[in-house]
Amino acid sequence: MLRNYRAANPSANMESCSSDAPLGKEKITRFNSPVRIHIHSVRARLVDPDGISAKAVIDGIVKAGLLADDSSQYVKKVSYSQEKGRPEKTLIHITSVK
Repeated sequence: MLRNYRAANPSANMESCSSDAPLGKEKITRFNSPVRIHIHSVRARLVDPDGISAKAVIDGIVKAGLLADDSSQYVKKVSYSQEKGRPEKTLIHITSVK
């Protein structure tokens, strides 16, 4: 017997906005000096240390207009930490490097 399985919700188009303009309507102050970015993940279950990635986070920070670019000229260091807990959340700390 063949069954027709379909996802309950169709996939969202995550790449719908294709401009380099900031997504918010208000004026965003950009970091003018290089930065360090720390990603802290709070999850019910810990993941392997090499499983935490900041690629999408940093791309979003650039897309939002907080950073001009995600090159090593602007992003000097990216670090990660995690802990077990609820509610699950991701905290992003951006610090200017003088």
